[in-house]
Amino acid sequence: MYILTLYVLLGVGLAASLGFLALHRPRRFFRTVEINASWWVIIVGLWYARSLILLGIRGTRPIDAWWDAALSIGLLAAIDGLLLVRFFSYLRYLRRHPEKPPTAS
Repeated sequence: MYILTLYVLLGVGLAASLGFLALHRPRRFFRTVEINASWWVIIVGLWYARSLILLGIRGTRPIDAWWDAALSIGLLAAIDGLLLVRFFSYLRYLRRHPEKPPTAS
C-alpha cells in the first residue's frame, strides 16, 4: 500500500508540474516574476521524475516506524497540493484572460 501511494503521489505531482510547464511559456524566462512562477515547478518536477525512476529501480526500504511513513506521505501530499493549486489556478487565469496571453509584455 505504501509503495502504491508513493507512485500515485509522485505521478500526480509530476503530471501537475508538466501540465503547468506545457501551458506556461514566458518570453523572458529569467525575469524575477518568471523565476517565481516557473522555476520552483521545474525543480520539483525534476525531483519527482528522479524519485519515480529511483522508486522503480530500487523500490522502497522497509518502513521503520508508522510516523516516518506518515511524515513522508504527508509532505509529498502537501507538495502535490501546491502543484495542483498552481496548475489549476493558471488554467483559471487562462480562461479569464483569453484575449491576452500572459507571455505578451
